[in-house]
Amino acid sequence: MKKILLALACTISLQAIAQKKILFLGNSYTAVNNLPDIIYRLALADGDTIVFDSYTPGGYTFESHSTDPAAIAKINAQDWDFVVLQEQSQRPSFDPQQVAVEVLPYAMKLDSLIHHNNPCTQTVFYMTWGRKYGDASNCAFYPPVCTYAGMQERLRESYLLMGEQNHARVAPVGIAFQHSIAIDSTLELYNADQSHPSLAGSYLAACTFYATLFKRNPVGNTFISQLTGNVAAYLQDVAAHTVLDSLLTWNIGKYEANATFSFTTNGTTVSFLSDSIYSIQHSWSFGGNTFNPIHDFGTGGDFTITHVACDVCRCDSVTQTIHISSIGIDENILNQFLKIYPNPSTDQVSVSLQKNIFSDQLNLKVMTLQGKVIESITLKENSSLNIDTRKFEKGIYLLSFSDQSGNKFSKKLILQ
Repeated sequence: MKKILLALACTISLQAIAQKKILFLGNSYTAVNNLPDIIYRLALADGDTIVFDSYTPGGYTFESHSTDPAAIAKINAQDWDFVVLQEQSQRPSFDPQQVAVEVLPYAMKLDSLIHHNNPCTQTVFYMTWGRKYGDASNCAFYPPVCTYAGMQERLRESYLLMGEQNHARVAPVGIAFQHSIAIDSTLELYNADQSHPSLAGSYLAACTFYATLFKRNPVGNTFISQLTGNVAAYLQDVAAHTVLDSLLTWNIGKYEANATFSFTTNGTTVSFLSDSIYSIQHSWSFGGNTFNPIHDFGTGGDFTITHVACDVCRCDSVTQTIHISSIGIDENILNQFLKIYPNPSTDQVSVSLQKNIFSDQLNLKVMTLQGKVIESITLKENSSLNIDTRKFEKGIYLLSFSDQSGNKFSKKLILQ
């Protein structure tokens, strides 16, 4: 196993431009329309660069790749940032017992080969899509694949299981297909064989990969291949919402350094709480290198915070503007009168305000860690409300509270 140089520059100079080395192992679903090249061109148009290679024999399975000297040689050729693994299009949709024998062991074997070459390489499982009218050839043997919806659900379950078992990212291309079809079924994502992707399907896959690998928004990217501007913009938007609204669902950042944070205020003193359990080193824009720092800003106002978190292989950063009121809010008093239960939650969370220590009613926003507001609610004194969390993806959210006097604070909500 290669040695890792632990150069954790938490004096880090963060660069807007990224360069990634990516290997694609799959079959014709990757090869058709040259998916890696579309991803390369999307990245280039946004100022990023990709060095890539691929090995995509027709009909290849994980089992085929795991024993093929050519595939293994590709894995060992250099220290890749990502190795993308795409299974044969039908196998992961089969009965779970069959998948446990024919797919999962070989996914694990390939992941092991990848990390034997370089422990810091990230495995990415390429979740493919259900065939347009289901899998007619296997329908009699396993009825769930008789329809597109049934086949797609099994693919989702199997790829997410592979991601969890191997602590790997999942590129949710199949879910992006599902979202696009639900919004506009007239846009053809399939080739004439109703299985392989059309150019629009491959472009949607590429935008999904760009968001998955770079955690960047593809919306507005100037590379549109041979598509019309309107079609490309639509597919960019579908990919962005599929990936960036649900990062933890796809394990993006889940098993690596994650710079997202929450905070509580007590007057002008702010307690910051890192949301990462895999980070071992931290840097905050106001100084210090502790995991969960406390900082007194001395005055109220808006402050921009940059947090950098590092694990043994890489670093992540996030910048967020927080508001501090000059009016003191004692955290113990706050917790006494504002109740959020249960937290973590599975299907419903109750928020109650027993006494309003603020000047008026509270405005509550349910937000993703990326700052997207997904629900806004008003909470009055001696009242409670129930939030149906079944409509949200699993992961970490922020409950952001504010009043008309400028008091603001947030609480972390975990959905399991």
